[in-house]
Amino acid sequence: MLLQYLSLVWSCSQWASPAVSPVDGAGLALAVGWVGALGLNAGHELGHTTTQAERWLSKAAFAQVAYGHFHVAHNRGHHLRVATPHDPSSARLGEGFWRFLPRVVSGRPAEAWRAEARRLARRGHSPWSPRNDVLNAWAMTVLLAAALGVAFGPRVLPYLALQSAFGICILEAGAYLEHYGLLRQRRADGRYERPGYGHSWNSDAIVSSALLFRAQRHSDHHVNPLRPYPQLRHVDAPQLPAGFVTMIVLAWIPPLWRRVMDPKVIAHYGGDVTLANIHPPARDRILARSVTAASPP
Repeated sequence: MLLQYLSLVWSCSQWASPAVSPVDGAGLALAVGWVGALGLNAGHELGHTTTQAERWLSKAAFAQVAYGHFHVAHNRGHHLRVATPHDPSSARLGEGFWRFLPRVVSGRPAEAWRAEARRLARRGHSPWSPRNDVLNAWAMTVLLAAALGVAFGPRVLPYLALQSAFGICILEAGAYLEHYGLLRQRRADGRYERPGYGHSWNSDAIVSSALLFRAQRHSDHHVNPLRPYPQLRHVDAPQLPAGFVTMIVLAWIPPLWRRVMDPKVIAHYGGDVTLANIHPPARDRILARSVTAASPP
C-alpha cells in the first residue's frame, strides 16, 4: 500500500507540470489505475480480517479509486448472494462486460448502504452516523482528493478521476470473470444451496497468483472466506482457459469473451444451459442457440 500511495503522489507531481501533455498525463493515469487496482487486491484481503486497524487499511487502499464501499458490499452482500441473480457482482451468461459494469458499479454502493443501515439500526444508530463504514470510507476519498488538489493544484483532479475510473474497470473485470454464468441451485425449501467449489471460476496461473494475491483460487475463498490468501488451495472447480490478467483483457472484448467462455459455461452444466445464471435479455437467444446446437444433424 505504501508503494501504491507513493506512485500516486509522484504521478500528481508529474500531472501538475505544464510540461506533461494531456496525452502523456492520460497514459500515466492508466498506469496509476493499474497500480491502484493491484492495491485493491490487498484491500480486499485486509477487508476480510477481524482486526479493526486492518479494516481501516482496507478503506485506505480503496480510497484511491473512490471505491471504499467495496469491503461492505463484498463481505455482507456478495459473499451471501454470490452466484445468484440477486448479486450485482455475479455476471450472467450472455451479459457483456460493458453491460455488467454499470450494473455492478451502481449495485455495490446500494448494497453496501443497505447493509450498513441495517447494522446501525440494530445498534440504535442512524445511517447518517460517523460509524457508517460507507460514509467514512467515502470521506477518506474526498480528503485524499482535496489534499492532492491543494498540494499540486486543480490540474491533477481530472487525472485522479481517470485513474479511478480505470482502476474500477480492472477491479470489476476481475469480478466479472470470477462467477460468469455460474448459478447456485435452489433447494426444496426455496433457498439457494450453500456456495461451493462449483460456483467460481479458477486459474492457477503463476502471474495471476503473484499479482492478485491468489484471487484466482476463488472457489476456496468463497467456501472459506476467512482463510488467509497464502493458504488458499487449488481445488476441483471450474477452470478458466488462461490466467486472470489475460481473461480481464478478454472480458473487455465481449464477442471474443462469449466465443471463449459461453461454451465453457454450457459444458460445465453438461449441456443444460437452464442451470446457468442467464442474463434475462439474452435468455431467449441463448436457449434457442442451445436447442439448435443439441439438435441432431
